[in-house]
Amino acid sequence: MSLDARTIGRLSCEALQAEARLSPKPGLVDAENCGAHSDMDLPLLLASATVLEPYFVLFAARGIAEAALPPEGRLNAIRAEGREAEQAMLAATNGVNTHKGALFLLGALCYAAGHLAGNGGALAPSSVCQTAAKVCAGITRELGAGAGRAFAKFSARGARGEAEDGFPNVLFALKEREKATARGMTNHDAWLFALLKLIETLEDTNVLARCGEQTARELKARASMIASRNPSGGEALKVDMRGLNQDCLRWHASPGGAADVLACAIFLQSVMEQNNQKWGDC
Repeated sequence: MSLDARTIGRLSCEALQAEARLSPKPGLVDAENCGAHSDMDLPLLLASATVLEPYFVLFAARGIAEAALPPEGRLNAIRAEGREAEQAMLAATNGVNTHKGALFLLGALCYAAGHLAGNGGALAPSSVCQTAAKVCAGITRELGAGAGRAFAKFSARGARGEAEDGFPNVLFALKEREKATARGMTNHDAWLFALLKLIETLEDTNVLARCGEQTARELKARASMIASRNPSGGEALKVDMRGLNQDCLRWHASPGGAADVLACAIFLQSVMEQNNQKWGDC
């Protein structure tokens, strides 16, 4: 027995909200402060995620309904609803872009999870990511003049590249979280550590667009140093994360791309756990 569309959509919403609440994070909205943002806070992010939940359910339902079709290029099947979801998000946030990148990534993953569920498959993260990559095949060819400053100046492909490449950074975050918990970290600290590793490795279009390449390199170096000296988590990790947040405030840097990828990793972890539980109940 696999997951239904409502469960997949709910887990997507909960993943966005879990990422928002995860604290302390550098430069990002969390339960402690608004990071480098003056136009959003935690209640706004939580409300945005709630507004998007019905659309995540819809994407998963479409994947289930189209399970007999090859997944290649099926992104067009949910693009109209994706635009509606974006408009609903902007209406709920008074025009603030809270989750545009996450909406795209999670929307593709929800469709892929639904497609696999409709075929009776187990929803392993690698399988969902591989299917979602097929759904998004060719999406980076559309990048052009309107793709944003990070692509125009640095050729950073952002969320589209992540999806078309098979969500490699999402899978990387899951592995880093697994290794962290194996070292004895709490689940909370393990996700913080995974975020640090993402900041260290990801070409974050948010940071590049807002701050440029030099600051992006400095942020990566700082994240790498903090991860290296806090392999076991604990209060020392949180102290260093708060220190990095102060740097991000000074730089006006917000690693939103890393946050979006982390939300996807949280989603896939929840899907895997929920699906394994369902199979165990059969």
